[in-house]
Amino acid sequence: MPSVSVDRTYGKTKKAVLDGLKAYNKEQWGRQKYKRFAVSLRNGEQIVGGVVGEMWSTVLFIQYFWIEQAYRGKRHGRKLLAAIEDEARKFGATRSYLDTMSFQAPGFYSTCGYKKFGVIDGYPDDVTRHWFMKAL
Repeated sequence: MPSVSVDRTYGKTKKAVLDGLKAYNKEQWGRQKYKRFAVSLRNGEQIVGGVVGEMWSTVLFIQYFWIEQAYRGKRHGRKLLAAIEDEARKFGATRSYLDTMSFQAPGFYSTCGYKKFGVIDGYPDDVTRHWFMKAL
């Protein structure tokens, strides 16, 4: 009889879950394109910002986006966002989505053409998680 186990280190369980999910999705939907890539902002060899994403099928998910404080407000964010969107288009992306917290950058994404499609309230200190999408 199977039993439920809580794993404090999740590498082995994560791999099993992802492998099982990938196999199920392939069985249901066929083989889909999957790409991971990142775009960085550099000052010499030092990375001072970047955006990390993954594309599955025709949709780019922007996972992480950060710029060092000294480089913010100088349009570097727009350039990074445009660069990862352009890279995703090369692989056939037709849309992009992301999430951000209310203390991070919801206004920034709105000015870059992203439309809000959902929120999750209830984080501590009245923080809200915002979900955005954009047609590419």
